[in-house]
Amino acid sequence: MINSLDLYAKIESLIGFYDEYEVLYSSYFKLLKPLHVEPVLDIGCGNGRLLKLLESSGFDVYGIDRSHEMIKRSHKLGVKSDAKELLDLQKNSFDCALAVGDVLNYLRDDELDKFFAQTKRVLKDRGYFLADINTQVGFEVADGVMVRDSKESFLSIEANYNEAILETNITFLKKIVADTQSLQAKFFSIFIQERGLKILKILSCCHLHQSLCLAMKMRKL
Repeated sequence: MINSLDLYAKIESLIGFYDEYEVLYSSYFKLLKPLHVEPVLDIGCGNGRLLKLLESSGFDVYGIDRSHEMIKRSHKLGVKSDAKELLDLQKNSFDCALAVGDVLNYLRDDELDKFFAQTKRVLKDRGYFLADINTQVGFEVADGVMVRDSKESFLSIEANYNEAILETNITFLKKIVADTQSLQAKFFSIFIQERGLKILKILSCCHLHQSLCLAMKMRKL
């Protein structure tokens, strides 16, 4: 079974929100610029777009993420990133650590203390930690159903926010685009053989009023 983070990697492009993330990344850039910090760690770096933005602006940045699919995507941008945990990183390694785009919201209550302890461990003395979290208003806005249907895939996200708990049910289907014409001809060939005939050659093929029309040469079996 695919884990939730790799599933998000597959549906990210369908959800969108790229413009909103660009605004968020711009805010982080403005916060980081006067701090003169490096190296910078992006925890939960995702597709690497923030890493790329910071790197292109002269920052020494490195990202980690639990999703191997996201790390593969970030590598296509040419940034430094790995599928690692904070535990895998050396002590006192970074001037600043980031947790951007609801990273903290993905952590369970029993993971939060460990997360902050490990973040403190990898930061240098007087290091910075910058993060954002979703508010109750954000969860209330998320309540409802979103559907994305295309020729290639179908996505349904049903979010229910009740008593301070947000439950999300995701249905994601990849559509197989079949060669309908070949399938119809194949099934017709089987149908013909069951009745004592064999197709020797299909002479012509066309569609008429949403039906497949075949001209063929046959013989008895």
